[in-house]
Amino acid sequence: MKRIIGALVLGALVFSSCQKQQDNTPTLTELRLLGDPVPQADFQSTGRFRLNLLALDDENNVIDLGDDQVTMILDSVTAGKLAYTITVVDVSYVRPSVSGKIKVALLLDSSGSMDWNDPNYLRVSASRDFIRLLLSNNSSHKAGVFDFASDAYGSDNNGDGIDDYYLRVLQDFVYVSDTVHLFQALDSVTAWGGTPLYLSLWHLLDYVHARVESGYGHAILVLTDGEDNESYDITSDSVIAKAQNYQIPIYAIGLGDTSYIDFTEMRRVASSTGGVFANAFDADGLNLIFNSMGFGLSQGYSRIIARINPIPPSGSIIYGRTRVISGGNALVRIWQFEAP
Repeated sequence: MKRIIGALVLGALVFSSCQKQQDNTPTLTELRLLGDPVPQADFQSTGRFRLNLLALDDENNVIDLGDDQVTMILDSVTAGKLAYTITVVDVSYVRPSVSGKIKVALLLDSSGSMDWNDPNYLRVSASRDFIRLLLSNNSSHKAGVFDFASDAYGSDNNGDGIDDYYLRVLQDFVYVSDTVHLFQALDSVTAWGGTPLYLSLWHLLDYVHARVESGYGHAILVLTDGEDNESYDITSDSVIAKAQNYQIPIYAIGLGDTSYIDFTEMRRVASSTGGVFANAFDADGLNLIFNSMGFGLSQGYSRIIARINPIPPSGSIIYGRTRVISGGNALVRIWQFEAP
């Protein structure tokens, strides 16, 4: 009997220890997807895809998730009646800045279509909140404000040798505490002309690279409401190659209904350069996405690699959920993507 009691006591102690260990993890209060799920380039041979998560505690700190905290749940696949399964391959934490300080170039689309896609300039208010969030995290973060398709006459007002139509420097990099100048720059965003998206990114990559600063992580956050139509010989491949060479990730936000606008290339630019792509169906969705990008760039985010087996046919829509538990709380986020 003593042996049985001893075993029960030992078991209770082990259980209590496990409970304490679980309770010591940060309490999960909010779970977001950062961008859209992305099939890996070798999806048709491996079935692998990735998604990015923002797990926030009650003080708006991003939680560094472990493998045992993430579960993937497959709901359905729109092709065939095969018994598909999904497994988590890897959970890693992405830190845009190892030092904790980020220097981000905010590039806004000022093409004419923004006049009806964002008539109330919600991109400006979302950008303001993005800067405020960076400031609340660390006043040593830096930001610069840029736009494209903003000058009808091809001038070079700042004398940097770059046509302002392709890239306009509204505010050079300053500490995010300098909200006066950053917000003034955002107020000068316009809506005119075409969409030289890749050419603007091409020039901005050079601009950022020339101003790389020790102790900072560097990134570009670009918003566009359409596909490129005025970059001539500069293509998405050109931008990807330069960004990879400079090791500057591009985070991208596509504004618009993907039933009519093809953001495939911008998804690829973000994915290939180490960034994230997110879609806002309309301008009302910009604030949440900019806010999420702010958390991801200033603190980091969890990247989940998962595998579906067998591999669904191209064009299949895969529906699933991700469940995360931390501090005894569990939250779920649904997702979907199309098999390439």
